[in-house]
Amino acid sequence: MQKFFISLEEFEATTIVGEAAYQIKNVLRGKVGDQVLVGLQGKTYLAEVTEIHNKEIKFRVVKEETGNFELPVFVSLFQGYPKGDKLESIIKYGTQLGVGEIHPTLMSRSLFKLDPKKRENKLERFNKIAKEAAEQSFRTIVPQVHDIKKVKELDFSTFTIKLLCYEESAKRKEASLFKKMIQNAKPSDKIAILVGPEGGIAPEEVEYLRSQGFVCVGLGPRILRTETVIYYVLSAMSYAWELK
Repeated sequence: MQKFFISLEEFEATTIVGEAAYQIKNVLRGKVGDQVLVGLQGKTYLAEVTEIHNKEIKFRVVKEETGNFELPVFVSLFQGYPKGDKLESIIKYGTQLGVGEIHPTLMSRSLFKLDPKKRENKLERFNKIAKEAAEQSFRTIVPQVHDIKKVKELDFSTFTIKLLCYEESAKRKEASLFKKMIQNAKPSDKIAILVGPEGGIAPEEVEYLRSQGFVCVGLGPRILRTETVIYYVLSAMSYAWELK
């Protein structure tokens, strides 16, 4: 069964429009009587299609669905901006694995050059990718992809656990802090995960982040690429918290 996140206006009008309506009508070959899931404001509803038109789908709510599809602790990713389209994959698969929000972060070794004219289009595309991934994985929420900022423009004050994924810690065989900190995390915690871009994190950035309360952690003996770090982190968190 397919899930679609819709707006409050659509829900109140019991009408699905836009790309979701197109997908139901033309991709899924929807028929009157078919059922879909609609998501709104952290809730999910089972809905039955009642009318199909060219640009809109009418539905009725059958019932509210229960079940928790979110990680028990809120995780924010601060991703050092990588080259090419790697960030799109990070957003897609990070969303499928349960990340709560994503902050594209410009760091001293980021090779990305921000074109102000393209900024809005990039953010729109990033958030569309997150929405589609959240629908595919039956998430309760759609992670927000925030505006692109430099690392020193970010506010880390609301986080109770701050982890800096640092390859030098791995090289020094540090292998216990990450495990210890996620095992001790509570549902009330907010966790910040910071991952550097290609080329790693500059020493002066490490010192700055430490001053902001970050703890440098290794992720085992192998050095990971920037685009695979968050998959490792979220998978380890899911294993520790959910597969009991």
